Amino acid sequence: MMKKSSYLVLFCFLVISCNTNDVNETNNPSEEFEVLQNSEFGNAISFNESGVIGVTNATTNRAMEPAWIFGIEQIAMVEPPLIGGVAARATHVAVKDNYAYISYNKEGETYLGGIDIVDVSNQYNPVLISRMITDKADVNALFVDAENAIYFTGATAQGENGNRSLLGKVETSNGEFTSDFMVNYGLIGYAGVDIVNLNNAPVIISGINGAAGSYNFTGAENIFELKSESLLGDLRSAVVQNGKLVVLSGEEGLLSFQETGGVLEVVNSISTEVMTPEAQRSISAFEGNILVPEGIEGAGIYNFDLGERLISLPLNIHPDAAMIDNEDRVTNTVSYDGNFIYMANGGAGLDILKLDTELNTLAEGIAEISGSANYVMAANEYIYVASGTGLKILKINVIAEDIVESEFMVCTDLEEYTGNKNFTVNPNEEFSFGGVMNIKTLNVNGGLDFCGEMNIEKSANISSEPGFNMRGTLRLGNNKSTENLVITSKSIMRMEGTMVIYGDLTINSNGTLEFIGEDSKLIVFGEVKINNGGNLIGTVEDVNSKL
Repeated sequence: MMKKSSYLVLFCFLVISCNTNDVNETNNPSEEFEVLQNSEFGNAISFNESGVIGVTNATTNRAMEPAWIFGIEQIAMVEPPLIGGVAARATHVAVKDNYAYISYNKEGETYLGGIDIVDVSNQYNPVLISRMITDKADVNALFVDAENAIYFTGATAQGENGNRSLLGKVETSNGEFTSDFMVNYGLIGYAGVDIVNLNNAPVIISGINGAAGSYNFTGAENIFELKSESLLGDLRSAVVQNGKLVVLSGEEGLLSFQETGGVLEVVNSISTEVMTPEAQRSISAFEGNILVPEGIEGAGIYNFDLGERLISLPLNIHPDAAMIDNEDRVTNTVSYDGNFIYMANGGAGLDILKLDTELNTLAEGIAEISGSANYVMAANEYIYVASGTGLKILKINVIAEDIVESEFMVCTDLEEYTGNKNFTVNPNEEFSFGGVMNIKTLNVNGGLDFCGEMNIEKSANISSEPGFNMRGTLRLGNNKSTENLVITSKSIMRMEGTMVIYGDLTINSNGTLEFIGEDSKLIVFGEVKINNGGNLIGTVEDVNSKL
């Protein structure tokens, strides 16, 4: 049997073949697609690594002070489905409204696949609503239309002359599958590697010896009909930009298509870096440009109007990844959201950049996540990163642009903190900072005022009468280790905003935590320990009922 390409993703359905123009649907897909009950995947969301993620400088000349513009928090991890005892891997993510839709496959000769639907409306409690698995096909990519129907593509062992690509559809509502899985199989190409929505019609691209094909779905007959097609080789990824289909070819670079008279016609092209055969490369639209992952070269930003690459973003390496083999240090995918660019660099980690309108780097840092970053997709300030152990759900935290002034603290014109990551305020010292602070530990023995986003990886101790005044959001610790906020005897912390503690909150005798105003929130994942004589005063919403 021919081995599948490493970047192909899984989804398989039925043992019947057809040519490019001949379409069949699965009349009874229950045997091919198993929709699991909640009791069968209830523990698939893991919070073992949730909490503050460190951000570090990279090891190239482009590195800047890390992330005084952003911080990173891991919300949860979605553990992949086990299919016949074999763990699948996440291949693609689509986001619509409050749901994230995840596809799965298994590299190598085995065809295994699945689809998850995760409700991400509650930032600190994402819930897996639905899970489908199959041992007949790979599911490589998907999108969700305006009516919440999932369209997906992948590969199956069935088909003639190496034509094993497939196109499928399933309807959903409120995160649940509500129809049979309908599939068109035996399409041209060894595997469908990407799928996009062009003019309300699914377009799939298949890899080696494949094609870009647009299809109409005939609801009355539950089948797909070929609308237009372009035969091309070595296709890797696709996006829709300004109503046009943009495809990345390993042979011809970036290609822009328009649909004319039943043909997807190439109207523009740009040469790109030479690509490693069969390697995953997922492109992304970026402010009128195209972001292209380029393996060991990092990523490039290309513009069709100018017909050239505007800039190159070299592959940055986390210091701890310096000894990783070169073949594991490659930019596989890139994504864009809210002026931030995310580069999944395999064993070199997840690189995050913010660029200005002139494409100059404003801030950059590498998220200190565990494991590799093999795929990334960002939307609505969430970052979905596929690693060898599952799909991490991260969140980027930035300063709100519409900060309302308060009588408690003035937050304008404050200096940003760029000092030691173990920050200590000594007795008789007083500091005021604003912006985003990413540190490992905090010890306040004097006076500290802070406005903005404070992210503390490890412990914090407040040990002074002048105390710690804060307005904004404080996030402390992670579930990998016991990290606590301790307010010691005779010390004071005043807080206006949101406090998130992944360990314990301890207020010792004669220590005081005071919440200012009417809108503060407290989220504690450990315990709240208020010793005799300790004080927690003011109005606060106890989000997870720990008081």
